[in-house]
Amino acid sequence: MNSNQAPDYDFRFRGKIKDYEKTLIKFFIDIGKNKDTPAKIQEILGYLIIHDKLSQSNLKELTGYSSGTISATLGNLVELGVVQKERIASSNMNLYSKIGDLPKIFETSSEVSIEQFTLISKFMENKLNELEEYKGKEGYKNLRTQLNVLLDGYKKVMKITPSMTKMLSDN
Repeated sequence: MNSNQAPDYDFRFRGKIKDYEKTLIKFFIDIGKNKDTPAKIQEILGYLIIHDKLSQSNLKELTGYSSGTISATLGNLVELGVVQKERIASSNMNLYSKIGDLPKIFETSSEVSIEQFTLISKFMENKLNELEEYKGKEGYKNLRTQLNVLLDGYKKVMKITPSMTKMLSDN
């Protein structure tokens, strides 16, 4: 798939994998509450993290938010530098995707404590283990890949957070 073409897979998960997706989105929203980040931002960002690339209409279908809410939220995320917008070839539609890895996203959006990252990592590891019983089901491979990307990002953040905290407190 070219980077500026629509995803060639059905972005809608089904069955138990859809339940895992909902659980992850709820988790992102809960983390956002701890950081005073609006739930809509966390939910939309969560879907982009899980699915890699989505259009505004995909996000509207997943979240149930209005087109205006989706557009405004994506505009804010693009302005913050955590989401990028790409034109779909031969179309008037755009695909949106997260930029960089989780350390960049969290550095830009707000602070999360090392304890929260530890809880998040354990949660992700548990969900990956639970997901194994659905191997071969539709959506399994995509969700597993995205969970591993998230987990790797959290582990990187956990490694650099103590040294960053010390460096900032020394200044």
